[in-house]
Amino acid sequence: MKRLSLSKTAQRRFLAVFVPLMLLGGVARAQGTGYIYAYFKGPWPDGGHSGVYLSYSPDGLQFDSMNNDQPVFVPPAAWSDAEDQTRDPSVVYGPDGRFHMVWTSGISTKTIGYASSANLKDWTDPQLVEVWGPRVTVDHTWAPEILYDEIAEHYQIVFASNLDNDDHKLYSITTDDFSTYTAPSVFYYNNATVIDAMIARDVAGGQYLMPIKDEQNGQKNIRLATGPTAAGPWTTDNPVIVGPTSGIEPNATEGPSIIKIGDTWHLYYDAYGAGYLGVATSDDPTDPSSWVNRTAESTMPVGPNAHHGTVFAAPLAGIAFDLLPFSRSDLTDDGVLDASDWLQFNANHLADLSGQSGAQQALAGDLDGDGDNDYDDFALFKRDYNAYYGGAGTGAFAAMLRSLAIPEPTTLVLALFAAAGVLGTGRSARVLG
Repeated sequence: MKRLSLSKTAQRRFLAVFVPLMLLGGVARAQGTGYIYAYFKGPWPDGGHSGVYLSYSPDGLQFDSMNNDQPVFVPPAAWSDAEDQTRDPSVVYGPDGRFHMVWTSGISTKTIGYASSANLKDWTDPQLVEVWGPRVTVDHTWAPEILYDEIAEHYQIVFASNLDNDDHKLYSITTDDFSTYTAPSVFYYNNATVIDAMIARDVAGGQYLMPIKDEQNGQKNIRLATGPTAAGPWTTDNPVIVGPTSGIEPNATEGPSIIKIGDTWHLYYDAYGAGYLGVATSDDPTDPSSWVNRTAESTMPVGPNAHHGTVFAAPLAGIAFDLLPFSRSDLTDDGVLDASDWLQFNANHLADLSGQSGAQQALAGDLDGDGDNDYDDFALFKRDYNAYYGGAGTGAFAAMLRSLAIPEPTTLVLALFAAAGVLGTGRSARVLG
């Protein structure tokens, strides 16, 4: 088997010719879209005090933690203990180029939280929105979901409340500027307790979709309502999509989030009693028999601590690069994942990294933090590279190797990589051909 390594001359030629092309690829990537799951951690009723967490996916099924699994937003310390939770976060990317987020500020409050960001990292102007006046008797203002209504040209926030200790109903408020809000009004009620609604526009179907948590007879299913506008009116005889009577998900569910990715609708949910987040997909969302449980083949944020989130589309150019999971492969630390990172990774593959600090090992390609640069790290680098250049599909890494006239390692060769790592050769790695 032939071993192939790059000479210094070849490396310089590669950097001079190929890196500019990859940078152009980075521009193309920056115009692409990723899918972000915003969620909170912790059990009922105390969960949410640690802040809002994000996970990233290029395809809506495989999610990786962002920001090293640390919260991207924590409420101001000055807020009272009763209103400093960040449960049920909902985020939308607005026409102003900012991300707008709302959340449940506490278990028993009359407020919801709001903040905005240009990059999902730096959040400004956090506020507690006083939804209900002092004379209103209400215990809960739960699970606000935000939507930008392109037709009405305003933001719509839908949430659940139990006025006068009655059934939970869905209410809505609207705003143009997040400074003034309309008075809350009943948005949806079907003569039974209902909470957790999210709205998505189905352009192809000429309708809007609204999954809701229906608690009729204590069943805790997710049903799907439809309407002609983002404000309704909404259907009331709605089919069960996931939940105990669905046929595809036996556990109690809540926190639905729906989004179309490509030609397929994805419905995310919190199987809170069973301790995991799930996902189902359909090409015909109003046909309940078309939904398929895809949880087993997905990598959702890990429970039982991850709960009730919302998935939203985000332009990659608008996300702070260091939040993204594939930023770990930016070994040159220049905010771009390109050929120079591969050269640095390859130069240290299977090298002896003992005696180096954790930070030094990371810059030498130890992507999984186990102290070496081995096959597992190679697999991560390849995955990160393909995710970064998502617009080129899953073949971006192979295309880079082909540009060097180096074939992508076969399964057998990768097994040899792994074996070499176990044996600890201590030699600098070479790309195998």
